Amino acid sequence: MTDESPAEKLQHLINGYRITQMVYVTAKLGIADLLATGPRTAEELALAADAHPQSLHRLLRALASVGIFAEDASGRFELTPMADCLRTDAAASLHSFAVSYGEPWWWGSWGDLLHSVRTGQTAFMHRFHSGLFDYLERDGEAADIFNANMTSMTRQEGAAVASAYDFSETRVLVDIGCGHGALAAAILKRWPRVQAILFDQPAVLEGARRALRNLDVEARCELIAGDFFEAVPRGGDTYTIKDVLHDWNDDQALTILRACRAAMGSESKLLVLERVILPGNDPSPGKLIDINMLVLMGGRERTGAEYRSLLQAAGFEPTRIVPTRPGVSVIEAVPLKHA
Repeated sequence: MTDESPAEKLQHLINGYRITQMVYVTAKLGIADLLATGPRTAEELALAADAHPQSLHRLLRALASVGIFAEDASGRFELTPMADCLRTDAAASLHSFAVSYGEPWWWGSWGDLLHSVRTGQTAFMHRFHSGLFDYLERDGEAADIFNANMTSMTRQEGAAVASAYDFSETRVLVDIGCGHGALAAAILKRWPRVQAILFDQPAVLEGARRALRNLDVEARCELIAGDFFEAVPRGGDTYTIKDVLHDWNDDQALTILRACRAAMGSESKLLVLERVILPGNDPSPGKLIDINMLVLMGGRERTGAEYRSLLQAAGFEPTRIVPTRPGVSVIEAVPLKHA
């Protein structure tokens, strides 16, 4: 197979939007779950998924051409290793990830990227006249999709954090902006002596309670509702805050960090879990996620130096950065003694 020319490579990248939407539709229809028990025809799948048979066949045939699903000689479709990742019960499921990226409120915002680049404003606000989190509070279905994606992502990253960082001295963990508790659950599973306080908005904690019960760690958790712009719970010796600071601009992130500092004792530790932007031109998920922040949130991914400046301004001394396999880093900081 000959190497692609630069123009051919670029053409494939430009056409990436088509794959995103095609994968989204199959995830939304639950096609991978329908194929978990074996091959089926497009007609059978369409009947089960409430779809148009010929159109579904065309969609699956197109995806089969790039290795997502496969069509056999008799016209039946089956799972491939990539398609298997779209099952909702797959160990490394990307189902909620695929659904989130194709939903109108996410996908449509990316269509206004030009507005963000020209103005510095979030495309989401431009299109929907609302911040993303306010929108999610009003749209329960969108909130469920968003939270499912965050939980799936954090479940995998949380296990890596729990293995990469030593929590042996932690007795009380306070997880700020805990979502549905995937990070805390991963740490509790790996470190059985740890107790956890989970802190988030009331509506989010309802989902966390159910998830923690299913993971059999609810008894070791206390759930506290509140607003991390105002105050966070006291009493922890280790505070974690994952994928929160990147949602906000520097002034807002500083307010959150100062609330953490006010709650922490002099011997407590803060662990900021984010993707640290590295110099150079190597492939970097963080640099692409940074554009998500520009489009959807108004926040940003940051370099190590930028996190250090934020932490110092909030009264912390950064001590080290511990990278993990999925790309998330643990930025460890302790309170400055004079702060």
